[in-house]
Amino acid sequence: MEPKTVLAICGSLRSDSLHFALLSALARRAPRLRLVGQELVRELPLYNPELDEWDRIPAPVREFRLLAGAAEAVVISSPEYLHAPSGVTKNALEWLVGSLGIVGKPALLMSASPGSTGGLRGLAGLLPTMQLMDSMLLDPLSVSRAPMRIRPNGDVLDPVLEARLQVAVDELMAALEEQVVHS
Repeated sequence: MEPKTVLAICGSLRSDSLHFALLSALARRAPRLRLVGQELVRELPLYNPELDEWDRIPAPVREFRLLAGAAEAVVISSPEYLHAPSGVTKNALEWLVGSLGIVGKPALLMSASPGSTGGLRGLAGLLPTMQLMDSMLLDPLSVSRAPMRIRPNGDVLDPVLEARLQVAVDELMAALEEQVVHS
């Protein structure tokens, strides 16, 4: 079976990001998924509606939109900053609004935090945007006390997180299969 292409948005620019770690951990458990776009998010300029015209769209934005359009689902791994999603995450989504790239597609939201809430407030801040973009939201994955549960390379240290990641993969695969049935 061909791997399913999934747009991956990492809302952190840190080289040792817990959010890249979450994406890596998810990808290891999902050999039938091919995550794309996570590195490209770093190259997106700040959203500017004046650049959102076909002849002025920056090359990274054009490539990002093409990847989104070709993807069958989206996974967003975003930190919480000031009780909201990161600016990097919001910027990536702002560039996708005019493209229909994730409309109607399954969407898995993930967050990790050293604190006890696991970034839930940041994920909650994404819900209105994702609903506006008509994404099919799956159960979110929130990882509290993340540095004790996952390494920056994606190695999972906690059996509960291991199980929750597998549930997220299973739900995403089921949503992708359901999409095929309804197509």
